[in-house]
Amino acid sequence: MAGLIDSGWAAWLPEELVAAMEALDANAAGRRAFGKRLAEGPDAAARERWDRFALAAPSRIDVPASADGLTPEDCYALLADLGLVQGDPPRPVPNPEPVELVLTLDHDEVRDLERVRMAREIGDAATPVEALPSLEARFGGAKVGRNDPCPCGSGKKFKRCHGS
Repeated sequence: MAGLIDSGWAAWLPEELVAAMEALDANAAGRRAFGKRLAEGPDAAARERWDRFALAAPSRIDVPASADGLTPEDCYALLADLGLVQGDPPRPVPNPEPVELVLTLDHDEVRDLERVRMAREIGDAATPVEALPSLEARFGGAKVGRNDPCPCGSGKKFKRCHGS
């Protein structure tokens, strides 16, 4: 387990696959408990974690749509694809490679991401500077000194807030 934590895998690996890693070093009773846990199926939190894993898993790995009906062999096959176990019977890889998180997006999500990126282009401000209200008009046109509190109410000196 220490190798999983050190490499960053434990942060996003589903509970079923973490339990599979723990079962590798367990005795017969521990392996039976792992099989029973898989047979019971995931709870709501485990389903949510599985969905995040399926979204973030490297694209070269064929991740089942849900954790329902997983067998120990399915778990070890996924772990082998991730490079965390090897051999038959499966044994933990001594020094797994650090996790490389890859986010896979569908067509609509890519289009939304591109819209956000286009809106953030340098020089392409959403609101022109001329259209923004001036501080003088907003605060009654009173002259504010550099070291006076900023009239916006932030509590900072004017020179460190709106005076820059």
